[in-house]
Amino acid sequence: MAEDSEAATSSGEIFPGDGISVIDERQLIRIEAVHRGFLYQHLYCAACLLLAGAAGVERIVVEGDEDIEIVLPDRRIYVQVKTRNGKLAAGDISGALERFEEIREEHRKGARPGNPSFVIASNAAPNDPLEKQIATSDWPEDVELHWPDGPEPTRSCLPCPPRDLADAISVCSELAGQLPFALLRPETLTWKLASLVMLASAGSPPRKDHSFSRAELPGLFEQLVVQMQELPAPPPVYRAQMNEPALLAEKPVRIIAGLSGAGKTAWVAEAAQHAPLPVTYIDVVEMPGAALASAVAREVAGRMYGRSSGKLGEILLPGASGLDMLGTLSVTLGQEGLHADVVIDNAHRIPASDIEAIVGRAPHLRLLLLCQPGPWIAALEARFNIQAEALNGWDEDTIAAAAHDAGCLVNFADCERLSRLTGGLPFYVLNAAAVAARDYGGAIRAFCEDVEAQTHIVETAQEIILKRAFDGLPADAREAIALLSVADVALSKDEATQLLQETCGIDAKGAAARLRALPSTGALELFGMTGIKIHDAVRMLGKAELAARGPDLEKKVQEVLRGIIIRSIRQDWSIGKLGLLIRLFGQLGDAMILVQFATDELFHEMGVWPEIEPYLLAIAADVDGEAGIRLWALDGLVFNDLRTGQFEPGEARIDAMKALLDEYDLGEDEWLAWGMKRMLLKSMVGDAAGVQEMLGLVEGRVPAKAEHMRVFRYNRALAFFKLGDNTTAVAEAGKLVEEYYDVLGLTPADVMGRNPPQLRPLLPKGCDNTDQLKHLADTLDLLAQAAGRKSQRSTMARIHAMKFYELAQAYSSFVRVGMDLVDELVWVNDFESARYTIERNIFPVIQAIGLTSDVLELRALYAVVLAYCGDHQAATHEVERLRPYEEAMDPNHRAAFQDQKQIISDVRRYGGPPQRRVDIPPPLQALFDQRRGATPSVEQHKKVGRNERCPCGSGQKYKRCHGR
Repeated sequence: MAEDSEAATSSGEIFPGDGISVIDERQLIRIEAVHRGFLYQHLYCAACLLLAGAAGVERIVVEGDEDIEIVLPDRRIYVQVKTRNGKLAAGDISGALERFEEIREEHRKGARPGNPSFVIASNAAPNDPLEKQIATSDWPEDVELHWPDGPEPTRSCLPCPPRDLADAISVCSELAGQLPFALLRPETLTWKLASLVMLASAGSPPRKDHSFSRAELPGLFEQLVVQMQELPAPPPVYRAQMNEPALLAEKPVRIIAGLSGAGKTAWVAEAAQHAPLPVTYIDVVEMPGAALASAVAREVAGRMYGRSSGKLGEILLPGASGLDMLGTLSVTLGQEGLHADVVIDNAHRIPASDIEAIVGRAPHLRLLLLCQPGPWIAALEARFNIQAEALNGWDEDTIAAAAHDAGCLVNFADCERLSRLTGGLPFYVLNAAAVAARDYGGAIRAFCEDVEAQTHIVETAQEIILKRAFDGLPADAREAIALLSVADVALSKDEATQLLQETCGIDAKGAAARLRALPSTGALELFGMTGIKIHDAVRMLGKAELAARGPDLEKKVQEVLRGIIIRSIRQDWSIGKLGLLIRLFGQLGDAMILVQFATDELFHEMGVWPEIEPYLLAIAADVDGEAGIRLWALDGLVFNDLRTGQFEPGEARIDAMKALLDEYDLGEDEWLAWGMKRMLLKSMVGDAAGVQEMLGLVEGRVPAKAEHMRVFRYNRALAFFKLGDNTTAVAEAGKLVEEYYDVLGLTPADVMGRNPPQLRPLLPKGCDNTDQLKHLADTLDLLAQAAGRKSQRSTMARIHAMKFYELAQAYSSFVRVGMDLVDELVWVNDFESARYTIERNIFPVIQAIGLTSDVLELRALYAVVLAYCGDHQAATHEVERLRPYEEAMDPNHRAAFQDQKQIISDVRRYGGPPQRRVDIPPPLQALFDQRRGATPSVEQHKKVGRNERCPCGSGQKYKRCHGR
């Protein structure tokens, strides 16, 4: 099938002198001919794959008995692919005809099912003698010769042979363009299929049988899309950087080093599209190093086995450490003859020891570490005895090509100068060329001189470049960027189209045209297949452009976007969308909606208080505003003041609420809001007399309904707790816990061994249980705190509170109680459980929801836990990462962090207490086994007496705990 090297030489088509200089030119000609032939064959097979579904093909085999074997329900077509520079001669195909006869005989004997047909597919037309031979009666009836200008193939599963490699790429891309993946470039799919054909030709896993089945084709094409979804889309025209490394290699660890903005992620996104194997991408920018193993195990297992029944459960075992899961994953990959390629972005933030641990436990993973330059590179190189590879930006030749395409005239010195100015970073080079073409007549030198003269001012050269490039965009593009810049979260393609349509008064076709034009400007980021967002560096320019176009347009786009986000948030909720929605409400003056947000307890769990606080302050201070709205705005502000311990501003605002009540005829709800807040403030500042006074006033005005009385009793118990009366607080909270369990139709025993997804089906149907779940969790938390002051263990109360907080989506309280649980576990020397709680419960919630307020405190606590677990290097590294934040911490947090640093130092120097041995009582273990589906033990256990201590460790009598 390979191109004949002598024919290539005689044709005069190839002149080594036109390319590289070699010693043996004839050998180079032969090598090029062989590779051209193989690539032509792979592209021809890719075209067959793209035609297979509609043509009813059952299977395609490559490099079996023939170059390509196409299996139909009643027939097998054997294809021999021939590439020649000149015309095809009889001698070129004589071997193929002999081989066809051998296969034909196998079919006659019944060794092969179906009827055979044979095809010789060539890029070259037959010469005159061969054409005459085909026309004779001696030519086999079951053999067809296909060439570009020859007869059309009789079977729809066979493409017409392309003329050359360029034509082959064009044919495949045209077929690929007919698939329903609008955001996947056809040429990308072409090269991906060609890579998979090459993999199958070699018999490499997972295609040891050299074949593709019809049933897997839709999934195969879908896989090509899925593999892109977690990476931003590459630029429409991607130009390689200097000495780009390969994405995939057989080394266990590799390092790619480059400055921020060097295009590392774009390089990975582009290269992943052409990789024949799945690539897993993980950004560890907010992930503590010691939690990396769990994240890698989850991501790789999900990517490799997400559709395989039972595989994930075998790998992600409950209770297993991240390294244990990685070990199981690696064994599974090894048994199947596979390796998993993992890209870890911002890997310089992870200790080298954590990377080494992953490599040691998972030899079937191949890690590609994307790092910024720095001393940590040397540590990684020394640890793994490797040399970091680099993304060095565009070289002068590539800069010249980009500038030329933009309409500039350049010489090498100009490109070198521009390279120094921009670091060769593609994004800034493209914008610089656009500015030079528009403002400097295409003169790169004049442009560089002007920009360099301005680098001494506050704005950076890149900022100057971006501003000039933005001003030079067409008016429609600037307007589209300005409108989309209002959204700082990714919008779907449909949402972005709707925003442009309704704001600009254009149709869907016009809006889509504007969106299509934006990626080439570098202003638009594409996330997966649908996410669209203006690049952060450009968004500030877009917002300035919008402001310059006048307040009417700004208000209109805000109103349109508000409606879009309201609909979007109902389908796909996120902290980012909620924050954007709050800002839009504030900008549009929707005071009542903001107040409703602020007075909902769950709102304060979402971590978006900084977004709404400025608007509430403005509403409360508006003396001309409606008194009721002002009071509820104050109520929301007071709630946050008391939650964060800011008693002085809280007291002033409570007094302002009372002044509004005295001046205006407001309702009972408004009075109770004031009364409850004043009672809690008095308890927090230790004013027992004031608490008693307010209790008497509030209790007499609380509606005589059970739900209202429970809320009052909780606040009363909380007030006693704040005053230090823990006995009363425990007694009252204990009663309330029982009542809330009854309201929800649950018992503590129901919660044991069940996670929130398993508990949800047990909740009452046909009603919203959110408030009751939140109140039960709050009460359990209060019970745990009060019991803790009485030196009673409260582990189970906190665990149950976390479950109910998660069910209520009260994430801030979930994290806070989780940290209290970790403190308690550390206090009793159960360090491994504390680490498990942080890594497997708290960190995932913070990362998924985007909570940032508790991150520093949690990470400091995590560093202490790591030290107690003996992972001193990880603990020290985490402390070093937190040091830059220390000066800005509030005094209490800073003092706690200093104490934590001392603990970590002391534990490393003197050692810590031994890990507590955790023995789960047999009855409790049996309960856990039952609820996770494990086979129950046949061992007989002693029956627990009703007045004995409950074996769960709660300290209560069995009849009042799990014997109820």
